[in-house]
Amino acid sequence: MSGVNGDKARFNRRRRQKISRRQSTQKMLKSLAEKNLVAPALQTGHKEKA
Repeated sequence: MSGVNGDKARFNRRRRQKISRRQSTQKMLKSLAEKNLVAPALQTGHKEKA
């Protein structure tokens, strides 16, 4: 069956999975971006080994 013909349980489940996956990916990328923006400021006091 298709989503048009009324098999909404299956298609809505897939839709919810896609939405959830998108939200968790965006959350992860946002947290990684925030970590990478904050981390260099904290590392400026350390000397690099050459």
